[in-house]
Amino acid sequence: MKKVLVAVAAVMVSISAHAAGQLILSNKGTGLDAPVTFKGGSRDAAKADGTMSLQLYVVSGGSETAVGSAVAFRTGSGAGYFPNTTFTLDSVTSSGPLTFRVKGFDTGTTFDTATTYKGISADFTATVNVAPTPPVSTTAFPVGFNLVPVPEPSTIALAALGGAALLFRRRK
Repeated sequence: MKKVLVAVAAVMVSISAHAAGQLILSNKGTGLDAPVTFKGGSRDAAKADGTMSLQLYVVSGGSETAVGSAVAFRTGSGAGYFPNTTFTLDSVTSSGPLTFRVKGFDTGTTFDTATTYKGISADFTATVNVAPTPPVSTTAFPVGFNLVPVPEPSTIALAALGGAALLFRRRK
C-alpha cells in the first residue's frame, strides 16, 4: 500500500511540475462577431486564400512573447475568422489574468516576415487556467482589427525618388 501511495504522490508531483497555462481563443461564437478584416472593413474571401495567419502574444512590461505557433484563418465564408484554438503557455505556472495581443498577417511565416498584409489587435486581458484545471471556456476575442497592405520596397523607393525630383526641380 505504501508503494502505491508513493507512486501516486510521484505522479501528482510530476503533473504539477509540468503544469502550463491554457487559453482557448475565438473571434466568432454566440453573441460574438469580431472578424479580422482588410483595410476598409472587407472580409474579401479572394484575399483569404489560406495564407492568412494569426499569432497570439503575451504582453508584459512593454515586451511581447509569442505563444505557440501561428494559426491559419478560415477561408471562404469563414474568411476573417479563426477556429477555436487552445494555446498552451508553458511559462505560466499559476492561474489568473494576463494581457494578450493578436497579430494577423499574410504570406509569411511570422508577422515580421509578412509581405502583403498585416495588422495588430488592441491589447486585451483574459484569464488563464493552469493544468490540470481545464481552460476557461472560450475567451472572446474582444474586437476585430484591420490588416493593411505592406508597401513594397520598390514603392517606397519610387516615392522617395519622386520627392527628391520635386525638391530638385523647385531649387532650379
